[in-house]
Amino acid sequence: MSRFWPWVFALALPVSMALAQGSGIGSRVDLTDPFRLDRTKGQFAQLFVPDYFHPDAEGSYTLVFHLHSASWAAEDEVYKARCNAVLCNIHLGALSSPYQSYFSDQSRFAAMLDTVSARLAASGVVRQPRLKLLIITSFSAGYAGVREILKNPAYYGRVAALTLADGLHCSEDPTLRSGQMQDFVRFARDAAAGQKVMVLTHSSIRTTGYWSTTQTAAYLVAALGAAVVPCSITDEIGMQYSRCDTGYFHLSGYMGDTAQDHLKHLYAMDKMLTQVMEDLRIASSPVQEGWLPTDRQPGVHVYPNPFHCRTAFRCQLANGGWARLTVFNVLGQRVYETEQVHVPEAGLEMFWEAGEMPAGVYTYCFESGGKTLKGHLTLIR
Repeated sequence: MSRFWPWVFALALPVSMALAQGSGIGSRVDLTDPFRLDRTKGQFAQLFVPDYFHPDAEGSYTLVFHLHSASWAAEDEVYKARCNAVLCNIHLGALSSPYQSYFSDQSRFAAMLDTVSARLAASGVVRQPRLKLLIITSFSAGYAGVREILKNPAYYGRVAALTLADGLHCSEDPTLRSGQMQDFVRFARDAAAGQKVMVLTHSSIRTTGYWSTTQTAAYLVAALGAAVVPCSITDEIGMQYSRCDTGYFHLSGYMGDTAQDHLKHLYAMDKMLTQVMEDLRIASSPVQEGWLPTDRQPGVHVYPNPFHCRTAFRCQLANGGWARLTVFNVLGQRVYETEQVHVPEAGLEMFWEAGEMPAGVYTYCFESGGKTLKGHLTLIR
């Protein structure tokens, strides 16, 4: 085992600290006993409803189901992202094996989702709750529980988005690796195809006896037939040196090989959740099928992408028409917008000068006739 992991075991916080409040304001329900967890082993679970949360008119709600962290850290993830969702956080200890063991009982996850809905109804937060969007987020050892959940086809189908903060490992043995990674690969491919959303980060921590998060990240990228792009960005996690963005699959690689470097991935999970919510917002927007020109190529081609200062949008409508191009940052803030322009049938080229905009992933929206075609572009410095 790596010299690093004993330090991470400190995440098995004393129960007195486990349910400490984060920076968010809202209501909290202890689910430790309903989930039949062992308090003597530092296990706990909690439901958190932010003060700004509101269900839709039909009683539908979004659930962020988080594995592995103190409740305050999981709360911060949701509250800082201003995510209109309720949070269920579960912590089973410092190692991955308790997560694998607990969630290997395939009936448990469904029972947990039912319990969350029942508690929301009992508290009056949602009169007739109906789970609309399920987002699973995980840090460090929690990946083993995620792996068990994704094995179930019914659960897999319900998960709209998945984030893994420096926490995806597998065996060094090739005969075991394939089975352990197969559902993560499937999810990554679905995300790249725009059917799911997957966001993950990795540090540069080396491991002994099993694959590190750097190695599993490379495995996913290879399975997608994609490539990582070198970059140099300093943010809350540290120095980011690589990334891969294809469809709704987003991977960020960071320097750092200490316990504190590892924990920074947890503390910045609100940024990952913000990316998820933006992708889900884009994915739920209507897209007009007739936009694809006769050669069946995408209606907007961005080049270069990634880019340094200036990029071009080759826009095309099947029959021409009026359109508008808008670019948003990861917070959903508009950073560039054109006037309504006429796009001839032969197509139109528009340019974006990024100027002093920070490096990162941006979303472009090409709108015409009340419909939107969207995608991502990466600015590097």
